[in-house]
Amino acid sequence: MITKPDNKALVENLEKCPHFNSCSQNLCPLDLELESRCGGKQDKCRYMREPKKANIAGREFVSGGAIMPDAPLKFVPQRNLERLNETSKGRWHEVNQ
Repeated sequence: MITKPDNKALVENLEKCPHFNSCSQNLCPLDLELESRCGGKQDKCRYMREPKKANIAGREFVSGGAIMPDAPLKFVPQRNLERLNETSKGRWHEVNQ
């Protein structure tokens, strides 16, 4: 039987993110119930998106692919690891050894 976290534990874990108060993304790797959430790529947390490069007017721009800071990275549940971008995933393994 799988036990669900209570709302207080869920919110406390989400609050570990430095962007918690200003973020409105539906999919967050700190979410203890991430597997029950739905959404498209526009709903992904900045730490779940792979970097995307675009050339605009001869200049290269990179969006997404931010690496999650170490402090909140320690609280990403292992079951959510596959949802992190590759850079954050690699850092998760280093931090959680």
